Amino acid sequence: MTLSCLDEFEQRLNTIGQRVNAHPPRQEVMLTRMQFMIHKKLSELMNHNLQPYDLNDTVWTALMMLYSSPDNFIYPSDLSHVIASSRTNVTRLADEMVERGWVSRQGCESDRRKIILTLTPAGLTLVEAILPSQWQLYETIWQEFTAEEKNLLEALEHRFIQSLSKLHANTIPAPSEPAPHRT
Repeated sequence: MTLSCLDEFEQRLNTIGQRVNAHPPRQEVMLTRMQFMIHKKLSELMNHNLQPYDLNDTVWTALMMLYSSPDNFIYPSDLSHVIASSRTNVTRLADEMVERGWVSRQGCESDRRKIILTLTPAGLTLVEAILPSQWQLYETIWQEFTAEEKNLLEALEHRFIQSLSKLHANTIPAPSEPAPHRT
């Protein structure tokens, strides 16, 4: 991904505006496209850094949430919430982590309907081995920015997430609600 890719996208956006004889919301479209490009590049960097451990960022994030939990355990529903992933995807993640020996799955004594995911000693060792290189990658990613710029961007990103959450809540039905029938 280079800036030339973004420049070409912007030129094509201008062409669309000319073809339909309208003024597209250029800045909003460009900001949205940049978010997609940033997400893609960050995912590539994170996954590349985790590749020697045969991990991806999603599994790494799940392991980190277990590592950061009291007694290194978490309920799958809580993991789903904190990593903003579907319960189906968390089940798949749990299966993978259990299969690799990083996590154990047990029933909950106080509520037989619940499952507890617990970081195993092998999982703990893995997280602690990878953590320094991941922290270094985060620092490298953000080294071009001052503390003030990072604070501003963090505040803006929080605001953006809140805005998207409101929009999402008002336009997309909850998973338990059927989508309205369109004729």
